[in-house]
Amino acid sequence: MPLSPTSGGHDVGGLRTGSDVTLDVKVSAPQDGTYDLSVFANSMNTADAVKEQGPTNVFLRVDGKAEQEVHLPLGYRWLVWDHADAKVALTKGEHVLTLAAKSLDGTRATKSDALVDKIDLSLANPAAAETIYEAEYATLKGASTDYSRKKVSGPGHVTIGKDQTATFWAYSPDDGEFTLTLDTLGGGRAWLDVNGRRLTGVSAGTTVKAFLSGGINKITLTGQSGRLRLDRLRVRNTDGTLKPTWYEAEAARVAGTAKVAAYPLADGGKAVTDVGGAPGNASTLTFDVTAPRNGAYAVTVRYANPEQSPASHYNPDPLARHAEISVNGAPPRRAWFPHSFHADNFWELTVPVQLKKGANTIAFASRELPNFDGDSSISDTFPDILLRSKYAPIVDKIAVTPLAKP
Repeated sequence: MPLSPTSGGHDVGGLRTGSDVTLDVKVSAPQDGTYDLSVFANSMNTADAVKEQGPTNVFLRVDGKAEQEVHLPLGYRWLVWDHADAKVALTKGEHVLTLAAKSLDGTRATKSDALVDKIDLSLANPAAAETIYEAEYATLKGASTDYSRKKVSGPGHVTIGKDQTATFWAYSPDDGEFTLTLDTLGGGRAWLDVNGRRLTGVSAGTTVKAFLSGGINKITLTGQSGRLRLDRLRVRNTDGTLKPTWYEAEAARVAGTAKVAAYPLADGGKAVTDVGGAPGNASTLTFDVTAPRNGAYAVTVRYANPEQSPASHYNPDPLARHAEISVNGAPPRRAWFPHSFHADNFWELTVPVQLKKGANTIAFASRELPNFDGDSSISDTFPDILLRSKYAPIVDKIAVTPLAKP
């Protein structure tokens, strides 16, 4: 199909419910290795063929075998491209990658409907496993740069005095564990904060295992004493130290009208919906979790948010849902969950919390938030137009992970 928003002027359709389409792509691998594969594709979330399941499932093969199932991304209209990612093992030489509407054994089939733009294949560079942020390029408040010293990694270093700060903006592709290494030249001490949470002190070279959120993370050093000379920050994706503990929503406690319902793409095929409602509702979801020690933890919520108003003449109108998250009965923290395009399309969002050693409760609640007057509701003014959600997202499960380990 010739279409201008595509990478090569065309896309390919046909991977849909009831089809037997296969799409073969010839590739040449320059060397043996495990390659990162990205399928750039799209489905319109409100299309008739997409409404039932949401993400289109297809079957990815290498040379007619090594099959894995991939779910293609949704968008608010056709030709809004995103990508689904997988890893494939290839030997040096020619191969055929296949996207198919039926599994090799014939027991599974594609549901929904998708367009495919292109497939990108890349081999990770081991030298790029670590990202380096030079201190002299950080955002400085009071701290000063010095370009006179030799034997530093970049053109200079930064000196941080008491209450002065150096802030790095570090990218993470996903929520999870990373190793932060602060290379210093001594001279003082500073506090290390990640996304507003204090993790540890830094003096000589310091290494910390820290949980980062997918996207941009704020990493700040604040001078504590002396004058710390900071060369750089190194960030590397690692695993095995900050281990998550997962809790299924269907095993948690529900109250009011909140209920467990079937969602085929949820873990275990079930999730909890209808948390929240009108002001004063008692529809909640409460997890009983255990923490090995007092401290800060990352609570990662696997959720779906299908809430969307009918589109106007030029704009789609997705709504964010919010949850009031309370730990051990304390005043809640409000977290916002972006639209995920479908009730069976699950994303992840992480919220930091403080837990005590032993048993804890993490409760989710919601309601329609009032107008600026603190009393009236937008649904009273416009009862026929959905403008503000009264529900928390559909919750599949949560993970509780220590936020750091020095």
